Amino acid sequence: MRYVNEARSIRAGDSVLVEGGVKGVVVCDFDRGNCLSGYESWLSKVEVVGGKSLSSGVLVETSEIGMVHYAEPDDEIVFLASIDADHHPR
Repeated sequence: MRYVNEARSIRAGDSVLVEGGVKGVVVCDFDRGNCLSGYESWLSKVEVVGGKSLSSGVLVETSEIGMVHYAEPDDEIVFLASIDADHHPR
């Protein structure tokens, strides 16, 4: 998945703004099958609310509104910076 207004791909570890300015970190990239350390269980095909599993898109963790899943590109996801697995800016 790519950022709507940029040529860059959304990747696990990116620091982003979502839902009108809430800061978060992309913790899982379901399209590529990768995630930050500690979030591996999200990549399993375990059913979540509604009996569906998360199998595409990205999952963003925020401190304000919790986990936010985007199955398709959305202009609400704004890139801030790339960070490594230990949450340090690169």
